[in-house]
Amino acid sequence: MYRIYDLQCNNMPFPQGIDDAKPTFSWKLDSDQQDTYQVSYRLRVYLEECMVWDTGFIKSDKTFDIPYQGEKLKSGQLYFWEAESINNYGEKASSTTAKWQTGNIESRWLMKWISTGEARKEIVDCVSAEAIFAGAVKSLDKPEEVLDSPVYFRKEIGIEKEVKHAVAFATAKGIYDLQIDGQSVSHLFAPEYTSYNKHLEYQTYDVTKLLTPGRHGIGVILADGWYTGKIGLMGVGNQYGERNSFYLQIEVTYTDGTKELLGTDESFKWSYGGYRYSDLFVGEYYVQAKELTGYSKTGFDDSSWKQVVASVGGFDILQGQSITPARVVKKIVPEILCTPKGEVVLDAGANIVGFTRYEGPCEEEVEISFEHSEVLDQNGNFQQNILGQHKNQKDRILPNKTGIITYKPKFTFHGFRYVLLEGIKDPKAEDFEIWVIDGGLERTGSFVTSNEDINQLQENIYRSQQGNMLFVPTDCPQRERAGWTGDMQVYAPTATFNMDVLAFLKRWLKDMRLEQKMDGQIPNVIPAIDSNKYIDGEGQDEVSSAGWGDACVIVPYRLYQAYQSKEVLKDNFQMMCRWMDYVESKVSQEGLWDTGFHFGDWLIPSIMKATGNPMETAMKTKEEVASAMYAYTTEIMIDICNVLGEKKRAEHYLALNQKTRTSFSIKYISSDGRMRNDLQGLYVLALGMRLVDEHKRQACVRHLVNLVHENDDCLDTGFLSVPFLLETLYEEGEKELAYTLLFQKKSPSWLYAVTKGATTIWENWEAIRPDGTRTNSSYNHFAFGCVGEFMYKHIGGLEAVEAGYRKIKIAPDINCGLDWAKTSYVSRYGEISIDWDKKSGKLEVKLPPNTSGEIWWNGKTMEIGNGRYLLK
Repeated sequence: MYRIYDLQCNNMPFPQGIDDAKPTFSWKLDSDQQDTYQVSYRLRVYLEECMVWDTGFIKSDKTFDIPYQGEKLKSGQLYFWEAESINNYGEKASSTTAKWQTGNIESRWLMKWISTGEARKEIVDCVSAEAIFAGAVKSLDKPEEVLDSPVYFRKEIGIEKEVKHAVAFATAKGIYDLQIDGQSVSHLFAPEYTSYNKHLEYQTYDVTKLLTPGRHGIGVILADGWYTGKIGLMGVGNQYGERNSFYLQIEVTYTDGTKELLGTDESFKWSYGGYRYSDLFVGEYYVQAKELTGYSKTGFDDSSWKQVVASVGGFDILQGQSITPARVVKKIVPEILCTPKGEVVLDAGANIVGFTRYEGPCEEEVEISFEHSEVLDQNGNFQQNILGQHKNQKDRILPNKTGIITYKPKFTFHGFRYVLLEGIKDPKAEDFEIWVIDGGLERTGSFVTSNEDINQLQENIYRSQQGNMLFVPTDCPQRERAGWTGDMQVYAPTATFNMDVLAFLKRWLKDMRLEQKMDGQIPNVIPAIDSNKYIDGEGQDEVSSAGWGDACVIVPYRLYQAYQSKEVLKDNFQMMCRWMDYVESKVSQEGLWDTGFHFGDWLIPSIMKATGNPMETAMKTKEEVASAMYAYTTEIMIDICNVLGEKKRAEHYLALNQKTRTSFSIKYISSDGRMRNDLQGLYVLALGMRLVDEHKRQACVRHLVNLVHENDDCLDTGFLSVPFLLETLYEEGEKELAYTLLFQKKSPSWLYAVTKGATTIWENWEAIRPDGTRTNSSYNHFAFGCVGEFMYKHIGGLEAVEAGYRKIKIAPDINCGLDWAKTSYVSRYGEISIDWDKKSGKLEVKLPPNTSGEIWWNGKTMEIGNGRYLLK
């Protein structure tokens, strides 16, 4: 059987509202025969019943990133497409029909932005990073005193004829819920988070079935979201502007061929309604008595509503939705706990991202609240672990009558496991649902072993990625939700295994390009927000750090390695070069980056335990780490330049790389192989990035090994060296020690958190201390999940020899200490699976068409084509 499946347009299964005039097409193949490859393909694209592009059969084995070259695409239309593939055995595979919807391709923006025109409440937020870090600033008990209310807009329209097609383009500075006749048509948290002042996305909705002949009500609720909400670590509002606004353009085509344009203008009216406030971090306060029931339906009395203020412009930064929208993926009925203090707490069973829905009894004017947190304290009582201003994570309801109330938040979400209930008598578990949300990214990797602790670690890695890859790749879902560049670059290889992140990270990289400074610097957080200056230091010229800014090189390269997308390298190449030029301007004549501030090997456990001051880790390691990262990124740039045919630039980076390597070994490593600063992470980086002269190498390895043993066989690596730790030991002949660290259960280690009941990856190795004390750390940070890369490669046996897994190395280490492991990965070519069992000596391998592999098993190496193989 020869099969074609998983059709994607612009790297998504069903993109809605893309405004790319030449979208790309991809598919995957499957076959039950060995040595199968595609010899030709055919694509056909249809608009309604008419074919607008037919490639005919093209001789090629290409199955992804094929650009559209048919008739000019039309705005707001639903296109259908099919693919056929013929293999080398003469078998033909035909796909099912896939589809995509175009956005406003012609960029005709003919309506107006609408807002209230009223001033918002004065900003009184604390801007002292020192006070916030010290825990001296706490969230307000009455956020309604400083937060603004979401705004309701409405208008009625008339449709006098039969509608053939109607499409709505909508966006906001803020986040919105769009309704027609009481039915919500918008995505969760639209228009999502981008660098708003430089890149704002609009959404496309097919509303044909809703606009029947007659009168219709259009209603919108507009909340602060990221635009004016209390976002980032500092929790300071108005980061992108001082006024929210909304835009809607509905293009109607009637069956008689005529067209009509409807949307936002001066005829809309506005009012406040049932929400006293709704903030992404603080939560919502819903007052039932103020609800405007039926506001988005016809016949609603809006005589007391005010006229909107309308304006034009700002359309040059609009782009169609370029990633899959957020979605609800799971609904959990929680367990109800009664704590020693007598608190009533919901337990979701795992640390998740989402919100709480309630449908149950209420009493008139008795406030109900849901406060969300990640942990219970060591005595089993509710503990709010997130410090800072505006981090309440608390939703409130004020019912206007006794009876049954139904409520779920509309404009906020939380990172939590536990929910403290107040205001509900005799709560029942079935009255609650925990709604889990994610970014719509499809799971591509599976990794299961004979060791349940390792399996739990893998689930923790996945769950942290699921909760943090919402809109942008965030550090944590409860405290900052910030796109820290360093987190993403260390985690990227693991990310590409677990999920299809290509489209998602391409959008984030676009924001990175837009946020790059004139001198080439990459801000440490993308999207960059103004309040970060209070962390970096006002007036500070340097807003980048080695290992963080380097993400502009490393992340596109990891995407190329995983997905074989040259376009990612091309799109970001100028950004990479500008960054490298900036760094080159900062390094010494010897090629060492020994100036400026850097985070260094951030959060080294032993230093944190001794001082509690993360800046100590930066000061002790910043110079060596910055120089090591410079060598590392120049080496990556050499490869990128060779892929793109940039030979002169490759030669330039080779010369820089060689100079830095030589100088690093001379300055930072003594003749007996000892680092200037005797820290695990610095040895790991020096060895892993090949910065050690050969005659010093073995001594350097011995020092590293001794440091590990002296630390009770526990890691003591910081943020940037953790990804290289196990691989470096493994490659240097210390395989047993690498596995000792992986399976270690004492702190600090990956499995220590598992023994403490972790269901996600922690920010801090001892977020829960050995004595049971719960710290105010984040319990959902994906960065240390970078260990997944080592597990999938050495235990799972999966390694890409050529970009995109066109050629695959299968080399599971059966001496890893486990009895068996099963690994599967859906590459751009199709599914790869590896299943080994030590006791039986069995290895089963499956490779998709168009790929090949090399198997390392039982001391032998063999080359294979694609297909299924069983070895014993």
